[in-house]
Amino acid sequence: MSSSSPSDPYAQGATDPHDYDPDERRASAVDDAFEEEDLETAEERIERENAPSAVDYYAVLNVERTATEEDIKNSYRRLCLTFHPDKHHRPEDKATAESRFEKIQKAHDVLSDPIKRHIYDTYGPDAAEMSWEVGARGQSREEIRAEFERQSRQRQEMAAETLVKPKGEISLSLDASPIFDTDVWRSRHRRRLPLGRFEPVNTQSRGLADVLQWPEVTQAFVKHSWETQITQQSTLIVNGDVMARNGIGVGNVTGTLRHIISPLMWGEVSGTIGQSPMMQGKLVKNFSSDSFATITATSQTISGPPTLIGVLGRRITTKTTGYLTYRTGEWQLGPWGADQDFRERSACSLGVMRQVERGQWNVDVQVGVAHSHISMSYFKVLPRSIRGRFSLTLSTLLGAQASIAGDKKITKYSRIGLGVDCASMGGVTFRLKLARLGQKFVLPIILSPQFDMRLAFWAAVLPVCVSVALDKFYFNPRRKHRLAQKLAQVRGANAEILAQRKQEAEDAVRIMKDSVLRKVEAEESRNGLIIVEALYGKLPPSDLAPIRALSMQGIKGIFENLGSVNEEAASANVVRLEYIDVTMAVQSLVNNSQLHVSGGHSKVNIIGFYDPCLGEQKRLRITYKFQGKLHQVEVDDQAAVAAPLRGDFPFLVYPKELLSHSTFSFSSPGS
Repeated sequence: MSSSSPSDPYAQGATDPHDYDPDERRASAVDDAFEEEDLETAEERIERENAPSAVDYYAVLNVERTATEEDIKNSYRRLCLTFHPDKHHRPEDKATAESRFEKIQKAHDVLSDPIKRHIYDTYGPDAAEMSWEVGARGQSREEIRAEFERQSRQRQEMAAETLVKPKGEISLSLDASPIFDTDVWRSRHRRRLPLGRFEPVNTQSRGLADVLQWPEVTQAFVKHSWETQITQQSTLIVNGDVMARNGIGVGNVTGTLRHIISPLMWGEVSGTIGQSPMMQGKLVKNFSSDSFATITATSQTISGPPTLIGVLGRRITTKTTGYLTYRTGEWQLGPWGADQDFRERSACSLGVMRQVERGQWNVDVQVGVAHSHISMSYFKVLPRSIRGRFSLTLSTLLGAQASIAGDKKITKYSRIGLGVDCASMGGVTFRLKLARLGQKFVLPIILSPQFDMRLAFWAAVLPVCVSVALDKFYFNPRRKHRLAQKLAQVRGANAEILAQRKQEAEDAVRIMKDSVLRKVEAEESRNGLIIVEALYGKLPPSDLAPIRALSMQGIKGIFENLGSVNEEAASANVVRLEYIDVTMAVQSLVNNSQLHVSGGHSKVNIIGFYDPCLGEQKRLRITYKFQGKLHQVEVDDQAAVAAPLRGDFPFLVYPKELLSHSTFSFSSPGS
């Protein structure tokens, strides 16, 4: 066992007890899973994290994951002194020792073999116990790993062949402006008179029947695509789209071949047939990890040269990237293109993109022959898998445009989003979006053909307020109730396994009692380290008052009567405690007045430990006597422990709630 020096108690990753705040909320499995993105993922997390895990070989031997072969050998030898079956003569103790020694032996066999240890560290205990006929005997770690991953990849590919992963989008535009805009409703309900005239505008107020009418469908758009990998470097993408507007429909089919030319360059060629035929080529070149360039050529007619778009980008700082874009628009090369109507003009833009914490800023300034604009957008990932977006554009052609949107993950594979678009020359539009497994449904609803600030404000605020209220007062309580039920279900399903591990831990403590008492006497003779109390689980506030009055004879009496006390507590009709006494198990880890509990894994697999509160955050609190003084340390479940702390001078470490005590360090009555 690798032990840290008393002068360097944190060398093995021990947590500084001064960092512990007893007022800090102790999260349970329900609290942790509640922060997941959706209910399905949260339930899966509870089931995954709270299922009884396989035996951790490092915890069994109480060594770090970085332990050397000598550390493993020394720890194995020390455990053999206590748990080797030949050391016990009573039949019940011998049977318990054989069961525990079998696990110790298996842990030693795996961790002392470099190949098996590598397999165990990489793929877990199940892989370490496999026959590993994937490769010939004598293969290197890299060869074994490559073969294992190849077989895993084959199984994944066979499963993937049965799945279809298309991408689709359906967009149905509705015009609801007569419902929200009285002027639009009145203008559309004017009767036509002879000679192309209309009757005067009706100034009477609308009735309920006039408001409750189905919005008019103005446009429908459907898009579908799929892709397949032809070779390792080439991918074929096929997509089709159909749009119907005012009774007129158009459709196109586009095929794209994407090819990786080199690690720093790739390109693609696309062709579209249908109502709007087109050919397009694109080339992307990364000059380094900080700079890139792209060139795109698009041709919709052979009567003129293709339009070109060039982009040069460079990383300015670690989180900021700048890019320069130039668009040629439609142009002519000598007589080629002289007859075409130049509808698209050239433009040049300069943009900056900056990554911020869980978000991104984009600013773009464009100067063009036809029009210019300044645009800004911001994207932010909020807690609970909520994503927000905001954009603002000032254009010489379309005026001011603003958009705000947000979406939230509602199930493992589904998201729902809301958004509002408004423009000084385009009215107000409310958007509803639902996405699931690559399929997307978008419902734009025109609220007003003219800009209305009040309508835009309420269109943005009301849906958010309703969503927040539903989430807080309905979905959150329902979610917590479901997760609590899931945790109870997991506990019930694993009750037999947990009871078995509890019995194994108690049996291990019983057979180590004699050797632990000998350790206590040896430590007492040298005024060394004696564990007065060690508690593990969901701990109550610390109280050292009863411990202060203990004499050495009283401490030894606790060890001698520990088994009977536990049996009485188990048989008594009392509320089940969510922590256990592991004093004897921790004392067994003391060697030469030094205690080291390895970290990086849960302590439930340490010999003499078990899980008393499945699904709750567990901590280990150790009160020990060293050189006649009492000390206390408390750490998280995954943290390492090294004692004595801070060299040989005595001091006492308490949670912050006990800092008002006047006696932190004192001589025990028996010393």
